[in-house]
Amino acid sequence: MKLKGIIGSIVLTLFIGSVSFAQDSTSSDSDDCGKYRSLYFQYLKQKMYQDAANFWNKAWEYCGNEGSDAKFFTNGRYIYSKLMREDGVTEEQEKALNDTLYTIFEARMKIENDPEWTADYGSALVSNKSKDFAKIDSLFAASIPVLKSDAKSSHVKKYFQHLINKYNEAPAEEKEDARTIVIEEYIVLSEYVGTATKKAMEAEDEKEVQRQKGAQAFLDKYFLKIAQDCAVLEGVFEKKLASLPTDKDAKKKKVENYLNLLDQKNCQSTAVYGQFVDTLISVDPTASAYYFGGSYALKNDNISKAANYFGKAVELEGEGENKDKYLYSLASTQYSQGSYKSAFRTAKQVEGEYKGDALYICANSIAATANSCGTSTLERKANFWLANDYINRAIAAGKEGVSSSKYLSSAPTSTEAFGEGVSAGASINCSCWGESTTARF
Repeated sequence: MKLKGIIGSIVLTLFIGSVSFAQDSTSSDSDDCGKYRSLYFQYLKQKMYQDAANFWNKAWEYCGNEGSDAKFFTNGRYIYSKLMREDGVTEEQEKALNDTLYTIFEARMKIENDPEWTADYGSALVSNKSKDFAKIDSLFAASIPVLKSDAKSSHVKKYFQHLINKYNEAPAEEKEDARTIVIEEYIVLSEYVGTATKKAMEAEDEKEVQRQKGAQAFLDKYFLKIAQDCAVLEGVFEKKLASLPTDKDAKKKKVENYLNLLDQKNCQSTAVYGQFVDTLISVDPTASAYYFGGSYALKNDNISKAANYFGKAVELEGEGENKDKYLYSLASTQYSQGSYKSAFRTAKQVEGEYKGDALYICANSIAATANSCGTSTLERKANFWLANDYINRAIAAGKEGVSSSKYLSSAPTSTEAFGEGVSAGASINCSCWGESTTARF
């Protein structure tokens, strides 16, 4: 079971930063096995890596897999990685050294299932531009989903690089399937990186925070190369609608992931976005889900649907913290529908930061119906005095950019009021609204 002879060296990009070696032992029943394990380890401690490699190779020859353990192969990888850092390696020697490392990776995998080691192996193949996509797929499939947020940032980047490589190499008829896999894995990997970043921040590990941020930047950069616009994402996600999980929680999580990605790429106006919103509502019909759906419908000029969604949001929110926001959105939509009395009633319920804008809706609703509200010209025009009352209330509540005399030019003149026996300061009833206003000229 001899490994390839020790030939030259080169930097293996898999080994980044310092790498420590594990304490080895000589517990084998074979005298030669124990002798060579002891010898390679002594040379390793002295940093005499070529001699260490010679004796490590002999140790494996005599010990075999049955006499070797994980730390033995970890040290072998370390030795050969050090040899690769030396100068003067030809292309042929580089290939031989890499083949030796791959043999070491394979050997340890036969005696221990270590997902980090497996991910390292996949990363090494990607770094060395291997075209064995099936092998790389199997290695990352056996490691990344197991490690999740514990995967090294380098694992994440190499795995995603592999997916991009597969997409670039895919024939035309397989291109869209490859693109779909990239998009799916982008979502998953971004979630892992986000969790890892949060853990690093909690541990105040600034270096790890920066590594994880770098991984996310890498994901974002290469993701945009295969999903340049909303049309591409829409095409992919339309297919996903038909294959969502049946489990409620899993379906909700998947839909939320898709919506978050569409949000991130400013694709809220796409039809598939609305379909995902509807799916989310069907799975978990919360007030926020309906508000989310109302915002989408409004952006796509589906005013009727927006009003229905905002109405459900108001109903489900009750006295919750978002009550005023939802009421204001409903009132605004009702006004856009031309449902002025409904908009007025809804807007009057709004308090807090939205109150000024809501009172402005009240004013505009009154003005919009003035010419059809009242039995005489004076009564109809008097609605503009009431509208102006609400304008000033809106300004007092924080509404900006509105004239305090808005609508007064449409109110009755002094001549019109005098002809009806109305003087300044008189109280005028606006029957359509059940409120009174004051005559002023």
